[in-house]
Amino acid sequence: MRRPKLPGLRTVAGRVLALSALALVALGVLVAVLTAGAGHARDGLQALGHREGPMVVATSDMYLALSDMDAHVTNVLLTGGEDGWLCDPEDAAAACERSGERQAYDIRREDAQRAALQAALLARDEPGRQQTVQSVLDGLHTYDQHVRAAMEAGRRRAAPTAALPPDGVRQYRAATELMTRDLLPKAYNLTLDGAADVDTAYRDEHAAVGAGRYLVLGAGIALLAALGALQVYLARRFRRLLSLPLAAALVGALVLTVSGASLMATEADHLRAAKTAGFDPVLTLTRARAIGKGLDTDRARQLLDPDQADRYDQMYLEKSQTILYISGATSLAAYYRELDERLAGTKRTVDFGGFYGTRARTAADTRALLDSYRKYQDHDRTVRTLAESGQRAAAVRAHLDPRWTPLPHPVFRAHDQELDARISHHDFLRTRRVADGDRAVEPWDWLPPIAALALAALIAAGVWPRLSEYR
Repeated sequence: MRRPKLPGLRTVAGRVLALSALALVALGVLVAVLTAGAGHARDGLQALGHREGPMVVATSDMYLALSDMDAHVTNVLLTGGEDGWLCDPEDAAAACERSGERQAYDIRREDAQRAALQAALLARDEPGRQQTVQSVLDGLHTYDQHVRAAMEAGRRRAAPTAALPPDGVRQYRAATELMTRDLLPKAYNLTLDGAADVDTAYRDEHAAVGAGRYLVLGAGIALLAALGALQVYLARRFRRLLSLPLAAALVGALVLTVSGASLMATEADHLRAAKTAGFDPVLTLTRARAIGKGLDTDRARQLLDPDQADRYDQMYLEKSQTILYISGATSLAAYYRELDERLAGTKRTVDFGGFYGTRARTAADTRALLDSYRKYQDHDRTVRTLAESGQRAAAVRAHLDPRWTPLPHPVFRAHDQELDARISHHDFLRTRRVADGDRAVEPWDWLPPIAALALAALIAAGVWPRLSEYR
């Protein structure tokens, strides 16, 4: 019994089958690169908007929460609110009411713990980072003990705003050392580690989506060329001007290629915007906001612990330079003077660095933020002048809100709210871009295979009647 032979390329049927097979292979490649590109886009969006990104944003709040906690403690010790702080509502014999500052402290402490758990989830496969998270949680407990001891000492003062007793100062210094030299740096390092993970995922997926655009175009052009060659061959060999199924396949392949390449370009834009206009500014501005809270706290430390005023002044200057760097300003007096010159209303050049220098060069909405920062520094100069002239009580009153002690001064709150508004804006941009990208890529779970089946059917419908003539 003789086995049937497949038609060779020297026969018409063989050439038709070869061109059809070439078109189907090109179609398979196009579907494969489309599916892979959509998968990379989906993974990038997941990293920025649903997995690592939101967790890192939450982790960055740990730094801010710790700074808030430190500010609450310092302001209470400055104004003599220890009784409301130490009040235990569960103790019926105490007959006291826990202060709003203590409640705010407890809330921010819970926020810091929650952020630490997010960091632990991010670092579940890295023992070093897990150890850092545990160290932060342990440090929080130790910090609470120092704060409670300082509050116990503070309530023994003769007057609410009198100087702390020596043991209270000692406990407060221990709490300050722990917060500024241990907890805050570790919290920032955890955020940096998480941000590095997001950066790596973003670079890989964004590069893959960008390359996917050209792969889609290449595979699409190959498919169009194969379908065009098949159409031309059938028209010449069988003297038919047009095969409607193959013409429809050509149109479908063109639409699939253009829409697929457009998807890759759109998804790359969504990923880039979610990262550079959303995720990155949120982290940067959140740290700037936390450092801004540290500025206000350092000034309060100077009033609370005047024996170490020089050290706190240096801490204040270093934080100011981090927010807005001025070359050559090695003292607060020089910083105030140079700041006034650089932020003059008529000056348009950006001749300063730091967080605000970078933002002033890349964003158009910095004037209100810079103005609020300048007003805050002007107010700081006023408070320090009062303290240096020996008017401590007046300096304390000037440092805090004149109506709602121990809230921070309205000038500080205005600057803090400017930062908060921008953080919310950029986080909204990140969320919106991720949502837009998710909507755009969602149909591409099922669209490529369905399109492949439809195009394959059209190719078969175009060549089958011609092949049947050779049976």
